[in-house]
Amino acid sequence: MSLLRPSLVRRLALGFAFGAVSVSLMLLALLTLWMVGQPAANAGPSSVIELLTHDLTRAGGRLMVKPGSRIFGIARRSPPLWIVGQDSNGNATLLLGRPPAQTLAAIRSLPIQFKTADLGKVDSPDRTTDFSIREIVGPGGSVTLFVGGVRPGAVTAMDWMLGFFLRDVEFYISLGLICLTSMAGAPFAIPIVLYSVRPVAKAAGRLDPSDLDGRLSEHRVVKEILPLVRAFNAVLDRLSHVFDQRRRFIADVAHELRAPLAVLSAQIETVPDDPRRVDLQRTLYRLNQMVGQMLDVERLTLAGRRREPVDLVALAREATADVAPLALSSGYEIAFSAERETAIVEGDWHAITRAVSNLLGNAIAHGDAAGTIEVRVTDDRAIEVSDEGPGVPPDARTRIFEPFHRERWDRDGCGLGLHLVQEIMASHGGKAAVVGNGPGATFRLSFDRAQDALIDADG
Repeated sequence: MSLLRPSLVRRLALGFAFGAVSVSLMLLALLTLWMVGQPAANAGPSSVIELLTHDLTRAGGRLMVKPGSRIFGIARRSPPLWIVGQDSNGNATLLLGRPPAQTLAAIRSLPIQFKTADLGKVDSPDRTTDFSIREIVGPGGSVTLFVGGVRPGAVTAMDWMLGFFLRDVEFYISLGLICLTSMAGAPFAIPIVLYSVRPVAKAAGRLDPSDLDGRLSEHRVVKEILPLVRAFNAVLDRLSHVFDQRRRFIADVAHELRAPLAVLSAQIETVPDDPRRVDLQRTLYRLNQMVGQMLDVERLTLAGRRREPVDLVALAREATADVAPLALSSGYEIAFSAERETAIVEGDWHAITRAVSNLLGNAIAHGDAAGTIEVRVTDDRAIEVSDEGPGVPPDARTRIFEPFHRERWDRDGCGLGLHLVQEIMASHGGKAAVVGNGPGATFRLSFDRAQDALIDADG
């Protein structure tokens, strides 16, 4: 499946290969068009020499033109064509045709060091008296070629182009190898280029969802990725603005509801004692609790930003004592224990106290009014609240922390208590979770493990 996933490396490699091939083909086409228009002006003895560069061979110690060479086609179109080869010792070999006597005499009179020239008579009507001299690297060493007797038009455009490319065949082979090597190395080179993306990806992964002010830094971000980083930060700005609006809306609604709820409470007090009054009071209690928790969500949004040393043992003991009268009157026994004398973390005392109180209230509401509610501070600086009620089903252990979620609608509550606990713990870099598989429910508040780096004065 990973091969089917879009890959930036593959796309860049294919794009590079397509670009290299396209540019090469375009240059080749332009060069071909240029050469097609040039043969009449450039084709002649020198073009024959270019073809001979790769069509010479030795047989029986003598130089000769390879059978099937295009040179023989040119000879048929230009019968006066002649070719003479001279080795480094000055020994001349007639390869094709026969040069005019005066030309042959001129060749013999040239010094052996004379390696390159284009000679001829300007007033020659068919240019057959023109001849060219070139030194090439042939079979068995260097060879000086003398070529002449080439009539105009005898060398076709294809002959001329082939000779042109054969002259620098090593160059074109090297160029092709460089292109192939570059394309083959692209999948390995491109990840190195994209290495600068990794710090940005890691920074994005470290962003805290609960911190709406978190942004990706533009420091040392390469300019090709900078627009993406800025667009990402712009999205975070818009999300932060939307969440701020929603929080303000919830807080405003909660504030606006408090006054009419107070009036309603006063009016219910005037209702005579009967079952309807109890139902109204119970409904009013739920409304007041919902409004209070909505306001708590707003007030505790910044709780994690206030830091002070907090002794979890003292905090949990105090929260347990505050709730003890309600627990006892509801039919429970209540207990507190600590595995260490003190457990220091950095956080907000009031926010953590509210989280523990909410867990105790949840235990009272869902413990079936029987058994023991226990609060424990563990050796690893965590707070656990357990009861002996029906417990939490495994498939509900995550969704119970969602806002306004309630597993049992026949109980008081509005579904914000556990969500508020989760928000408080998230603001402290910790988490709230249901643990254990025994009877009843056990809620655990665990704090950031970095808290262990604090000054451990608590032993």
